[in-house]
Amino acid sequence: MAGVHVRKSPFDKKLCDLIFFDKGGRDLPAAKTKSIERNFFGEEYRRASYEKVGTLNFPERALESYTDSFIKCIDTEAIRKARLRVAIDYSYGAAAAIFPSIIGGLGVDVISLNAFLDPSKFTRTAEEFFAAAERLSEVVVSLGYDIGFMLDGGAERIHVADEKGNFLEHQRLLTLITYLYLEVYPETKKIAVPITASMEVDDICRERNVQVVRTGDSHSELMRAVTADPEIGFVGGTKGGFIFPKFLFAVDGMFSAAKIMELIAKSKTRIGELAARMPERYFLVKRNVACPKDLKGKVMRKIMEDTAEHYRVLIDGVKIIYDNETSLLLLPDRERDIFHINAESRTKSRAARLVSEYEKKLNEWIAE
Repeated sequence: MAGVHVRKSPFDKKLCDLIFFDKGGRDLPAAKTKSIERNFFGEEYRRASYEKVGTLNFPERALESYTDSFIKCIDTEAIRKARLRVAIDYSYGAAAAIFPSIIGGLGVDVISLNAFLDPSKFTRTAEEFFAAAERLSEVVVSLGYDIGFMLDGGAERIHVADEKGNFLEHQRLLTLITYLYLEVYPETKKIAVPITASMEVDDICRERNVQVVRTGDSHSELMRAVTADPEIGFVGGTKGGFIFPKFLFAVDGMFSAAKIMELIAKSKTRIGELAARMPERYFLVKRNVACPKDLKGKVMRKIMEDTAEHYRVLIDGVKIIYDNETSLLLLPDRERDIFHINAESRTKSRAARLVSEYEKKLNEWIAE
């Protein structure tokens, strides 16, 4: 038994994605998906005989089952009492057919944007995204709403505008939601975040004696962490995806939006107010270096040799921890011909200096 999800790519209008799941519903790891690709394009797979062709099963009453589980995992009474006012941009995607009926029962004053299915608009260009973000921010501010959510076309990830109309960068959003979650659920023992997450998350958890589990920078790695450790109560990604294991072991934009409403209601704190009280503790500087796929292995070996004297974390790529205030992540992109260089420090100048230093080194190693 296994599963497959076919969708239009949220990143490229000309592509469709095939996402394979194992028998437990988790994303297949990268090694297995690459093996499937090699077998398919090489036509090295076995042909099933007529009597052994498999079947496709479509679960009955899936929407009703989803909605029941959704409501059971949300404190609906707290949201009703808060009388929140929320703007939601559905991005012409799947959530427009599901979320309105759910949120309608939460006593929330909602204004909806782009709340109808349109496959031709499922994938947004950068210009279209920023224009939509600006419209959502304008709606939130002009109507005095508490928060604005933009769901991506597949209803997996969210973008958030606070009550002041500020569109929150994903790393900042992760920090704020982590803080709110631990305030509302102080019994939490562990959370999980990818290796790319800011050290601010570690600081927040250290202050509350909560263990941080670091994972690889992919949805499948986040899912694997949740299913492997039942003590993990919350998983936050750096691309707008959140996992709440009591509901589902995968990212879900609709549930994430509802859960954030619950956190706001129970903490009596709006996102913009919290952001003002919590100035950013670190500066994050990012840069990408072009690197052909066939040279990534060589570059990784050079990085390992160059950083041998430093403390390193090798969960995904190479993360060098210089001290409690500075770190550097060198991460080869899984799909594109680039290397990511992410430096984080209490001072912007040190982060920028590290990025420039390793940008120069990577270019030299690639050119050798």
